[in-house]
Amino acid sequence: MVLLFAIVVFGVLAVVVGGTAVIGELRVDAEVSAAERSLATFDSEASAVALGNSPSREVDLGLTANDGELRSHDSSWLRVDVYNDTDGTTTEVVNATLGTVEYENDGTTVASQGGGVWRSDGQGSVMLSRPELHYRDRTLTMPLVVVDGDPALQSDVQITRTGEPVRHYPNATSGLENRPAGGTVTVTVKSEYYEAWGRYLEAETDAIVTYDHARSQVTGLFLVLPGRAALDAGLIATSNNGELAITGTGAYVDSYDSSEGNYSETRAADGLIQAAGDFEASGDSLVDGNVRSGGVVDIQGSAYINGSAAYTSLPAPDATEETKIAGGTRQITGVTTVNPIDPFVDRVAAEVRQNNDNGATPLITAEEFTMSGATAELDAGRYYVHDVELDNGETLVLDTSGGDVTIVVRDYVKLTKGGNVTVQGDGTAQIFVQSEAATTVSPTGLGNQDVHFHVGKNAAVYVPGERSSHLSVIAPKSFKMTVAGANNKRASFDGLVYAPGGETGTGYLYIKQGDLYGLAVVGNLTVGQYGAAHYDYGLQRTGGIDSPFSTLEALYVTEHRIRVTSGN
Repeated sequence: MVLLFAIVVFGVLAVVVGGTAVIGELRVDAEVSAAERSLATFDSEASAVALGNSPSREVDLGLTANDGELRSHDSSWLRVDVYNDTDGTTTEVVNATLGTVEYENDGTTVASQGGGVWRSDGQGSVMLSRPELHYRDRTLTMPLVVVDGDPALQSDVQITRTGEPVRHYPNATSGLENRPAGGTVTVTVKSEYYEAWGRYLEAETDAIVTYDHARSQVTGLFLVLPGRAALDAGLIATSNNGELAITGTGAYVDSYDSSEGNYSETRAADGLIQAAGDFEASGDSLVDGNVRSGGVVDIQGSAYINGSAAYTSLPAPDATEETKIAGGTRQITGVTTVNPIDPFVDRVAAEVRQNNDNGATPLITAEEFTMSGATAELDAGRYYVHDVELDNGETLVLDTSGGDVTIVVRDYVKLTKGGNVTVQGDGTAQIFVQSEAATTVSPTGLGNQDVHFHVGKNAAVYVPGERSSHLSVIAPKSFKMTVAGANNKRASFDGLVYAPGGETGTGYLYIKQGDLYGLAVVGNLTVGQYGAAHYDYGLQRTGGIDSPFSTLEALYVTEHRIRVTSGN
């Protein structure tokens, strides 16, 4: 009987203890949920004081009966740096202690920080509401809310603005103007909630995001194309001592507008050509559009410009040549070159090589790309490979449905015998070609050519609807590319090629029995026999395209300070 009584007692105690533990857990969960709502309210009121017209507000967070602790601390910070690729300098735009108002209960914290609300259980963090960091149309806007608070806070708090906003960028006094100098802009956050900050940057911006777990830091790196070039021409040859040539039977230049439809639907006689050096047209080639030359304009054979021609150097087109230029001629004072972006390419390559998604695909092993079957796919992410070769009808699909795809290729891309790269989805694919080593190809009639990007017979880089803005090839001044097919086996490239050579670059693009739909900026450029270049007017913005390749074109950083104290 005694034994039975003991068993009953112990059973009752177990139920009581277990039930008490469950009740305790439920209570903590309820209090943390209440704190989440309270901190969301605080965050909204704090932003209203920091960014709005109200100089102060008193807020009751409703945590009086809550067992958790409300406090503030200054252990987190945010820093913005601008790196200039031209002179190698780094400018610190702002390095501000964020200040954090934080609730803690049984190891779980909920915090207002940087204008956002965050939660952590000690094993990881999540964002509950977004911070004051906004990214749209390649513009980064950061109205930083900086909190200075009492270490211990009561449920009733007073929020007071302390001083006027401080503009850190742009700042004419410090020489910080929009757009930022070519190179990179980095945003680094140190916080116990850094992982959630990083996921926000990954989801809402085009930054390259890296984590330093040992320091509880995350960095978002934005790329800024060097220089400010209005890319309002379809073919741009940047080399002063080189040329842009439309030469040979059937060579052709015109335009279309991908924002209105595909090439066949929007084709127009409005192509644009720009050369820092000489321009030459020969054979029976046709330019359905206008020409600007930083050198001479030379028209030979039965070539024809169905537009105007502007030249810089003498001799001017003679009387015979004038009859082959429908829109007449005029002399100009020169054509500005486009500077090389070699440091920009190297910096991107270094970042992607260090932090990439190679491990997420079976197509890449030890930085070597290998096709698996006739068709393979790379999803949203960043990848680093030595080279890419596709032939015999192989197709690599770059699926941007879930986000952008960035591939850094150390040496070259080679598409032959029907090899294809296809862009799928509404995002953007970028292929950076470092051009460290070339591959030898032998296009019909051209002999052996050492190139870094080759689109050969029946091969294509394809974007549905010829929407060229969805694919970019970005490379240094030494970059050499051929889009070269053969009779009834044309080659095709849809996209943007940006490999400016500056004044002396020796890189080139050669199009022969093939088509380019989009835009090309290279050192030297030739459209040869039955080659065609179709400028995509869908790329244009007001005043031209500043850069279809940058992830940042404008930066705005202001600092708004508030103080948080316990209310009366």
